[in-house]
Formats: sequence, structure tokens, C-alpha cells
Amino acid sequence: MPTASAGAEPRLDSVEIKVTFSDAGAADAIRTLAPDHGGARRLVYFCEALARSRAPGELPLTDAGVILRLRDGGGRGGDVTARLRPCRRSRLTERWLGFRQQGPDSFGLTGDWSGERRTLSASFTTDCGSGAVEAVASGAQPPCWALSERQRAFLSDCADVVVASGPLEVLGPVHSVRWDGVRIDHHEVTVESWTLPGPRPLHWLEVSERVAPQGAEVVQASLRALLRRQGLEPGPGEDPKTRQVLETLARGARSR
Repeated sequence: MPTASAGAEPRLDSVEIKVTFSDAGAADAIRTLAPDHGGARRLVYFCEALARSRAPGELPLTDAGVILRLRDGGGRGGDVTARLRPCRRSRLTERWLGFRQQGPDSFGLTGDWSGERRTLSASFTTDCGSGAVEAVASGAQPPCWALSERQRAFLSDCADVVVASGPLEVLGPVHSVRWDGVRIDHHEVTVESWTLPGPRPLHWLEVSERVAPQGAEVVQASLRALLRRQGLEPGPGEDPKTRQVLETLARGARSR
């Protein structure tokens, strides 16, 4: 399949700078940064092909760079995202490099920056309604049923693994509260809290800022310095919260 021409300027819609806190660090960050009111509450689910695992701790889809996420916002509706992270530009065809939004489907290419880790993320999202997410979460429908035709074509064209080649397991829910447009000095950020309920609840908090690619390094350094001045230090390694949560959910699913 043809890819973007070599002479064209590579598409990059934005850079999303992320700072992730977990455990006690997440609790401190929530107290310091999260507003006392509001926040969009959602239930977040992920799909994995645990039956394809050949070793303990393996996440076959995630390890192949594919993340399938479903969000149920209740009265705010629901959506499904098929994300390639890390994404290789060589796998993106002209069809998808030229696509942005049509109907309920939208596609974006983002630089995903977390600490020293910088990757390219290709995200294809469709608004599907909360009923579709509930049908998948309850087991009434298989996970791929909620994907739009364009999302299926995108995964078929661009993913390094065949997503629909076997059963997928729904993992979750994660309880999410998200605040957009939070001002921290001269930065306008999104603050999102993720909680896994249980006898010993697990917490993550992510501070993210979406900016233009030009000058993103300066914004990242400024944001991290500002958080440190408020006594907030991300954990060692600063793994993305999605990976941390998926590993935790997968361990729980395998132990059942």
C-alpha cells in the first residue's frame, strides 16, 4: 500500500506532554492540582488478547503497540479508541495520513512525551454511545462489535498484529475523573485521575498539556519544573498510566 510521499512534511498534529503520578504521589497530586468540584466521570475499559499470551505478564496487543479503549460517560455518551503507540510512520498509508474527521470518526497523530520517552501515537476514535460500551462491558457483544468500519480498516492496514484473529478480553472498569482547562501558573492542563477500586484501591493521576510541536521541549521543561516547585515529583521510570493499569488489570484477570 502506498505511504506518504518522501518529500512531504511529516504530519504531526500536536505534542501531548504527560506527567504521571501513582500511589502516594497520585494522592498528593490530586490534593494539590484537582479542582474541588466538577470533573467528567467515566468508566474506562480496555481490551486485550490474554489468550494469546505465551509468557507470564505478556500483553499481546499492547506489546504489539495496539491499545483498544472504551469509555462510558453515561449521559455524555461513549467512545472507542484504537491507538497505535508506538506508531511507525512506515505503516500509515496515505488514506489515513490524509484523514482527520468524518461523522463520528476522527484520527490524529500526536507526539506522546512522558519524561525522556517520546513516541508517536496514532489515535482513531469513534463516538459510539454509552449503550454500545455497556453492551461490550457486559459481554452481550464482542469487543470488535463496537469498532466502526473505518477503525477496523485502520487496524487492518496499519497495526502490526491482527486484532480480530481471536477472542478479546474486556478489562476494567477503571474509574476516571477528568478536569479540562485547569490553570497552573501560565500552563493550561488536563488533570485526570484513574482509580481501580478494591480492598486496597490503586490510584494514578496524569497531568497533560497538548501543544504545537514547535517549542514543545520548552513547555515540557517548564511544566515539570513548575510541578516540582509545588512538591510534586513523578515516580521513577514514569511509565504511562495506561501500561501500569493494563498490567494490573491483566494480573487480576489471570488470577480469577
